[in-house]
Amino acid sequence: MRTDTELAQRLGVSKQALSGYRKGVRLPDPVVCATIAGLSAVPLARVLGVVGEARAISREEKAVWRKLAATASLLVLASALSLEAKAATLDAPAFSSGDLYIMR
Repeated sequence: MRTDTELAQRLGVSKQALSGYRKGVRLPDPVVCATIAGLSAVPLARVLGVVGEARAISREEKAVWRKLAATASLLVLASALSLEAKAATLDAPAFSSGDLYIMR
């Protein structure tokens, strides 16, 4: 996206709303958070956690939202590592020639 106008259109908000998000004067609603997650490939739980923490008033509530965002990040990382390990297993041969012994 090249302009704020284009980004605002993709998010379904006005340029003024987008400007408010950037300045920290406004926070996106859950639907806009979902769109942000989709456009940025950031997990929705992470986006909601960051926005929820910013909205929270008490220290305890902020901590809950921060944990949600961190947990989402860890789950994405764990999933990526798991998929990478599975892909490596699929690329490996079923056995190597060094493992095969033929006796006569």
